[in-house]
Amino acid sequence: MSAALACLLAVALVGCGGSDKESAAQDNGKASAPAGDSGKQLKVAILLPGSVADKGYNTAAQRAGDLIRDQVGAKVTLAQSVSVPNQADVYRQFAAQGYDLVIGWGGQFTDGAVSVSQEFPDVKFLLLAGVEGNGKNLASLDTDIEDWEFLGGFVTAKLSKSGKIGFVGGQCFPSTAATLHGVEQGARYANPNIKILSTFTGDFEDPTKAQQAAQAMIDDGADAMTANLNNGWFGLIKAAQNNGKIPLVTEWFDNRELAPDVIASSIQKSQAKFVVKVAQSVKDGTFKAKHYQYSLPADWGPVMAKNPLLPDKIYQEALDVQKKIVSGEIKPKHETSCPNQ
Repeated sequence: MSAALACLLAVALVGCGGSDKESAAQDNGKASAPAGDSGKQLKVAILLPGSVADKGYNTAAQRAGDLIRDQVGAKVTLAQSVSVPNQADVYRQFAAQGYDLVIGWGGQFTDGAVSVSQEFPDVKFLLLAGVEGNGKNLASLDTDIEDWEFLGGFVTAKLSKSGKIGFVGGQCFPSTAATLHGVEQGARYANPNIKILSTFTGDFEDPTKAQQAAQAMIDDGADAMTANLNNGWFGLIKAAQNNGKIPLVTEWFDNRELAPDVIASSIQKSQAKFVVKVAQSVKDGTFKAKHYQYSLPADWGPVMAKNPLLPDKIYQEALDVQKKIVSGEIKPKHETSCPNQ
């Protein structure tokens, strides 16, 4: 193993939560054999695109690891800041070290999961925000993310006084495109005349690119913003703070402590408990190499966090919209096409 790769694989034992309703899964896989004898501790590795210090997507992976450790009894290892070009090597290292389940935390890890799963047929692989499933040892998991993002877009539009909002994304692939389109649908539900500025910087982790993209939108009149970023969020926060405290709708957790002067609300959309179900299936020997798809459950709790900067009227309206999504009265469209493609 190279020194760089050894550093990349520096580990931390970790883990947290979400909710639990599966829908529309493609049952095209076969149940696997148990991970080992009953006395063997399950070993799970998670590849992250960035640092768990982002208080967002990578932190969600850490919380998932905690739940897997606590509820499944597994040993959990995180590999932080795995670069896309190195992903296959990192997958391969964990598989060769005898890990039972290797999880790619994001659609950007698709290529490595597809190729390395073929090399290690006895190891189980799970890809988040993907649609893969090889019927043997590779599964994928995603949510109807537009259910959650519809609410984020709704609140962002309600916070705008100019009638123009901004969205900054990292890389565009089906799941992140669905994120953008969910925001757009929710914003237009709140204000049919809303103008939505959007861009993908190509990098979830780079705060400079995110800040530059946000600044361009603010210069063009956007006065409320949301995004789909990891450590890039810190750039968006800086832009908001530098321009009269533009209200932001963040994601994954109620992370207002990052910037209580600009974070008005957060889209609470953790995937942790969904991932735990797959890890438990590996331990039980019931794993299926299929695609798992989860919709917004009725028992999720408020999707939008109630922060001091969020007017109570908007918060109550968001709760009403959430009820309509869960009941099916509002059905956000699942659109996965990237802009300009």
